[in-house]
Order: sequence, then C-alpha cells, then structure tokens
Amino acid sequence: MLEIRLAQTPEEREQVFKLRYQIHVEELGWVDKCENYEPNHETKTIEEPLDRTGYIFGAFEDGELAGTIRINYAKNLEDSEEYAKLYKMREYAGDAHPLFTSITSRLMVPHHLRGKRIGLKLMQAGYKQQLVDGIKFDFIDCENHMVPFFEKIGYQLIGSFEYEVYGNYNIMVLDLLNSSG
Repeated sequence: MLEIRLAQTPEEREQVFKLRYQIHVEELGWVDKCENYEPNHETKTIEEPLDRTGYIFGAFEDGELAGTIRINYAKNLEDSEEYAKLYKMREYAGDAHPLFTSITSRLMVPHHLRGKRIGLKLMQAGYKQQLVDGIKFDFIDCENHMVPFFEKIGYQLIGSFEYEVYGNYNIMVLDLLNSSG
C-alpha cells in the first residue's frame, strides 16, 4: 500500500537523493553541474541547498521510494529575493509574500511507476501541509508537458523563463484558498 510521508530519516532522504540522480542524470542525461545542483556521480545522488529548509515528502510502497516532492516556504529561503523575482511572487501574492508563499519542486516519480496517480498523491500531501501552515500561494516551474497536469489541480500559468541548462520552463501559481482544482 502506498504511504505518503515526510522523508525524515537519513535512509529515506538518501533514497530521495538517489531517485533525483536516477531521473535527472540517468534518464534525462543532465550529467554536468546544473544551475540548482551538482550531481554526485560517486554516490549517485543529488542533494541541494533547498533541501535544508524544505519539506521533502516521499511516496513509499513496501519500504521502497515510489516518488518524491519538495516544498520550501519563501520565508525560510536564503535567496528569497531571487526566487520572488523569478516566480513573480510579489506580483501574484501581494502582501502574502513572503510569509504565506511557497515553492513546490522536484516532483519525481520513477519512469516505470508513472501514470499511477503517485504524483497527484504527492501534490495532495504537500497541499495539506501548506494549508496547515497557513500558506496561501504556491509557485512551481515545469516543462511544457507538465502544464496540463498542474492546471487540472488548480495551478494557473503566469509566465516562463529560460534555464541556461534545461531550456524553457513555465511558471505557475496556485491560490490555495481559492483553488478550483
């Protein structure tokens, strides 16, 4: 049975970091140091500075990781101004930023498990945590093929930007208190 919970133990977090490597490096071929992370090819992991302040959820089935997602609250970010500009947080959240805004990232499900609603269940777990913590607006960036998924759960497309390494990414926002998703 699938269980969604915070990845809190060192072993669970290690599974998350290995899954990121598996998807980013082995599946997508992003081998070199990228803008937000540097793959550790020796341990086959990707751990990022945002992991220190984020909620990292894991979808576990029989003790094995079946997916992951990370949520960071803007008020806890070291580079909050950089993220505020990138995601247009002040423009869309107004006075709710930075105390009541968040960024969801690293939604990942292994290739062989996609299409089984694991990503949706991870998003729902994050949404519940955000509501408990008083978050009003959540921001994400995603590739074009993910836009319909996020729109179905209430996110709105608000712009795009260019990652030097990855190419064009879309910026989306979810108004958690007025979502129709």
